[in-house]
Amino acid sequence: MRIHWLLSCAVIISAPAWAQETLHVERGTQGLDKFVVAVNNQGKLPLSCEVATAHWYSVALGEIAPGKTLHTALWKNSGSGEVFILNQHQDRMPVQRFWCGQQGASWQTRYQFTLPDRRQHRPHSSAFICRAGESTTQCQPTS
Repeated sequence: MRIHWLLSCAVIISAPAWAQETLHVERGTQGLDKFVVAVNNQGKLPLSCEVATAHWYSVALGEIAPGKTLHTALWKNSGSGEVFILNQHQDRMPVQRFWCGQQGASWQTRYQFTLPDRRQHRPHSSAFICRAGESTTQCQPTS
């Protein structure tokens, strides 16, 4: 009986060593539609823009001085509705949120952009004029 118990414990303890997890990361732009979000800072305060990817990692897109514009290329799988940003290895990182706000407090003063995440709809590039205030950031699409 004791040997049975020891064998059972050995199997349970060593089971994680046998387990294999395969992580498949899709890369590149094949099958994706590109679109660009342009943000022009028409305010007096600098802006900072970021995206939140899966698992809630924040990716800094850049800072925008007054009078300057930041262009961000994003990619969409029109079949699934997923929106991606590509890293330096061309890994597809799913975008959950995209925002800009006052530099140093971008999350607290954020304007959150709506992502084109509907299935079967191709994305269109868009441009915005933004201004950061003390407690909030306002953005309007350009015509």
